[in-house]
Amino acid sequence: MIGVILAAGRGSRLGDATESLPKPLMAVAGRTCLDFAIEALLAVAERVVVVTGYRAELIEHHIAREWGQAPVRTVRNTQLEAGNLTSLGAARELIGVESFVLTNADHLFPSDMYTRHFALSEHGIGIACERERPVLPDEMKVIEKDGLLIAISKTLPKYDGAYIGTTFVSQGSLAAYWEAFERVYHNHDIASASVEMVLDELALTAAPQIHWLSGLKWFEVDTPEDLAVARESLIV
Repeated sequence: MIGVILAAGRGSRLGDATESLPKPLMAVAGRTCLDFAIEALLAVAERVVVVTGYRAELIEHHIAREWGQAPVRTVRNTQLEAGNLTSLGAARELIGVESFVLTNADHLFPSDMYTRHFALSEHGIGIACERERPVLPDEMKVIEKDGLLIAISKTLPKYDGAYIGTTFVSQGSLAAYWEAFERVYHNHDIASASVEMVLDELALTAAPQIHWLSGLKWFEVDTPEDLAVARESLIV
């Protein structure tokens, strides 16, 4: 299995902090946001692919220094003004015919995310979601029926919970996933096309299974306030 981390964005909502440093390299508890994602994935993945973009050379240097002995490599997304669908596209060749887990560099999950909380099956497509807390306006909301995804969008007026940015695709579901990827790529504005749109497309044909996670302590770093909360909560 391959772990894929989307780390190409600048993180403009963090303001001046990302003028010289990309969001994945923001420091939290003596490490970077990216380190959290890598550590959690290496518990279950044979290798990890980090998709870089903004200030890619800094991320590449960090990985070479901190993860040089680990099976972690990078690939660049040169379409920095496009949606994150293009970042997944940049990693597609490296994923090949292996099952994969897709996540974001700004999601700070615990090291046991994939061994305890989001159990990965051998079949189908699964997405990590929560429903035991208030859903924020900017989150990706989901509608479920019989454990399967019916719709996913930030603008759903009614919903059952929130998607927390992590998807598992088994080998047997690769064809269905990439077919949905192609439909989104060719039928939507590439400037805003996202990996969540692939899930929404799949809901029509090969509905992903929703995994409702409970008791997971994690942080998403989008704003200076988010960063401050993560730093205060995850003290070394």
